[in-house]
Amino acid sequence: MPPLTYDAGRTQRIYANQSAVDSLSAELSRLGAQRVFVIASQSVLAQGLDAQLRTALGDQLVGIHTGIRAHGPQEDVLEAIRAARAAMADVLVSVGGGTPIDATKVVQAGLTHGVQTLAELRALALPTPNSPTNLDAQRVGAIRSIAIPTTLSGAEFASLGGALNTELKQKQGYNHPDLAPVAIVFDPELTAHTPSRLWFSAAVRTLDHGAEGYLSPDAIPLFQEQFLNGLRLMSKGLALAHAALQRGDAPAAAEARWLSFQGVWSISGALGRVRFGASHGLGYILGAQFGVPHGETSCVLLPAVMAWNAEQLSDRMAPIAQALGATDQPAHEVVLAFIRGLGLPSGLSDVAVPASAHAAIAAAAAQHPVVLANPRAIASPEDVMQILALAQANASA
Repeated sequence: MPPLTYDAGRTQRIYANQSAVDSLSAELSRLGAQRVFVIASQSVLAQGLDAQLRTALGDQLVGIHTGIRAHGPQEDVLEAIRAARAAMADVLVSVGGGTPIDATKVVQAGLTHGVQTLAELRALALPTPNSPTNLDAQRVGAIRSIAIPTTLSGAEFASLGGALNTELKQKQGYNHPDLAPVAIVFDPELTAHTPSRLWFSAAVRTLDHGAEGYLSPDAIPLFQEQFLNGLRLMSKGLALAHAALQRGDAPAAAEARWLSFQGVWSISGALGRVRFGASHGLGYILGAQFGVPHGETSCVLLPAVMAWNAEQLSDRMAPIAQALGATDQPAHEVVLAFIRGLGLPSGLSDVAVPASAHAAIAAAAAQHPVVLANPRAIASPEDVMQILALAQANASA
């Protein structure tokens, strides 16, 4: 048995099934925070939350920032750092999906380290050939964040945040235990405003965490059970939510969203502690180069990667299918049918990734560290091309 060092994480409190604004006020009082800076999706604020925050927080609210685009370009994050610094914020609050939550982690790191320029922000990223500094070994935590998620991406449970380097067209990571939000507020009523395609596709991202996490060479039995339990809860919650929405049953949909959130929560204990594989790694490339939302990258890649892995690892994949409620089908077929049943994209052409780009994607992927951590070894661009061919064949058209 290899040695294990387990960091239990820095999130202290989760508020669930209660008003987001009331829960936030309670947490701010607990922390003694006086200057609150919000980083949010404009679409979420437009549903009335903007006015609620201003009324509830009053003079405590020193800024609301909504200028961060999909995938968190570092230029946008730098603007948020400058705005939060000018507001003299003593706590950050993220509201929305993975982009604002991850961006807030990077803003937190930037404030702690006095970042003023894009070069300084990039220097804090995880080691790359152009960025040799590892934030994990440095001081972080002078300011903390609270996350109010409106999707099922799971970003709120992780200490790793990402921001897009637009010059390299690569997502760069920022990691430190204290970048995990100090508190998480989950309000099913607030998530009711999230568009269905975003809600369900972000949930598939968590299914991706569970499936690839279960197969990871780093997954000890404790983690594997967490991943499988998360898959059970998530798949049940998503099926119930989809059915409730079809018949217009709002209370049942809220209950199903809560069940799905528990699936994210179950998986969260293993996030950042195991390496993921080719679905995640290829997804980073599709997001950075083609602007495909993270959840949708998992929709179009996870079944293909699982099918490719099954050629050597089929005996290890049966528990995944069982966790998703099937006992007589290959896991990749179960996942593909589940994604299609939610009305989500299932192949590369569904998200406007052209076949002419496959060779360049494969060349980049064959050198990507997350792709290379795939449980079935990827030895060449040709291996990646096989995965991309499967992902293209799964297109709905």
